[in-house]
Amino acid sequence: MNLLRHLAALTLAASGLTLADPHRPSQTMEGAELRRAANDVHAAAGCQVRGVWELVSVSQDGKDQPLGGYRGMKVLTDRHFMFLGQAARRDTLPLKTEMDTLRAYQISGGAGTYTTSGTTYVEHIDFFVIPSWVGTAFRATCRIEGRLWYHSFTDPNDTTAGPGPYRHFIEVWRRLE
Repeated sequence: MNLLRHLAALTLAASGLTLADPHRPSQTMEGAELRRAANDVHAAAGCQVRGVWELVSVSQDGKDQPLGGYRGMKVLTDRHFMFLGQAARRDTLPLKTEMDTLRAYQISGGAGTYTTSGTTYVEHIDFFVIPSWVGTAFRATCRIEGRLWYHSFTDPNDTTAGPGPYRHFIEVWRRLE
């Protein structure tokens, strides 16, 4: 069960964590570029997340987690969200074992509805790779600065359930539309 929990955290924390090819500018932003983009526009009032977003970075407990070619995209309407992600170089796997085949064809993702209030963002999960999460709510803190969305959450997500330990994630998404 711990493996499933870890998989869920990774899926959410990069919507899969071995997660942007540093040689591909459309998938990653250098730290200085992230800071520059964040300072271009003052933080928007509330959490205006409607749009199309691409994952540009993930940190866990304050440490950057290399995306390693992982690509993630999140699409939000006025009420609904959907995200998909895939590992890099899935087409180069040898497909010699069942695990190779599973890795080659695996795409992580989820969908449902969401609500925002101030800096609080809550996803109400209708579809997810881990069936036990369907029907649950996932709470995060949201901050929009310019074209960047700082999406911050803990794993486990319910910090009132016990003493921990908790891992803290910050995903940075860049608005495409």
